[in-house]
Amino acid sequence: MKRDVSFSLLGLILLLSIGIAACSVYYQYTYTDLHSKYEVSNETLQKTMREYQEKERILDDTLRNLSLSKEREEALGGKYTTVETEKEKLQADLKQANEALASLQKKHDQLQRDYDNLDRKYERLQMENKNLENRIDDLNDEIDRRNSEIKKLKKRIAELEHPTE
Repeated sequence: MKRDVSFSLLGLILLLSIGIAACSVYYQYTYTDLHSKYEVSNETLQKTMREYQEKERILDDTLRNLSLSKEREEALGGKYTTVETEKEKLQADLKQANEALASLQKKHDQLQRDYDNLDRKYERLQMENKNLENRIDDLNDEIDRRNSEIKKLKKRIAELEHPTE
């Protein structure tokens, strides 16, 4: 009976160890995957921001050119309409670019929050893992102690059954 309890306890400890290892591997994988997605998204965001800054610079230059065109409006009357249309198109492009940038920033912020949440969860699981390992060590010590008591009791029983004369 006691031996069955020891094997049951050993089986439980082994099952807990396997479960902890599986959880650790799963959360490590999830953490690594999210981190790589975050890095890719961050690179994409940085690249897009550089592109939009370049477009914004180009748009600013174009807007300056449009301002010069307005000063020459009377002399260039017919061309003014064409330039005005281009200006509106560029402003629409700038608005669209700013909306896309805002959307990417929101996505970046969400990914950062997800990354932070998973990082906290990963740390919490590491703490739980450490606590369970400590518990396993304590249970192993208890098993050793009880096995020692069993040996002493068996020795005592043997002495009682076969007393030395």
